[in-house]
Amino acid sequence: MKEILNQLYEIEQKSIKNEITLFDRNLKRLFHEIEEQGFFIKNPIGEKFTELRTDIDATLINNLGPNSKITKVLKPIIYKKDGDQLIIIQKGVAIVE
Repeated sequence: MKEILNQLYEIEQKSIKNEITLFDRNLKRLFHEIEEQGFFIKNPIGEKFTELRTDIDATLINNLGPNSKITKVLKPIIYKKDGDQLIIIQKGVAIVE
C-alpha cells in the first residue's frame, strides 16, 4: 500500500507543478477513499525543521538553524490510523534549507 500511496503523491505533485487540473477531482476521490481505509498522507513542505523531528529523514542544504524549513518533499509522511492513534508507516524524505 505504501508504494501506491507514494505513486499517488507523485502524480498529485506533478499535476500541481505542471498546472494540470484535469485530474483534481479524481485525485481528491482517491485520497478520500484512502483516508476511509485509515491511511493519511502528509506533505510537510514549508514546515519548520529541528533535529527533534522524528517523522522526517532530512538532507540539510545549509547548517541547521532556527529558521530551517522543509523546502522539498521527496516522499510524504504516511500514517495508518489504529484506533485513536496515528502510527507512522513511512517517514517523510525531505530537503531542508
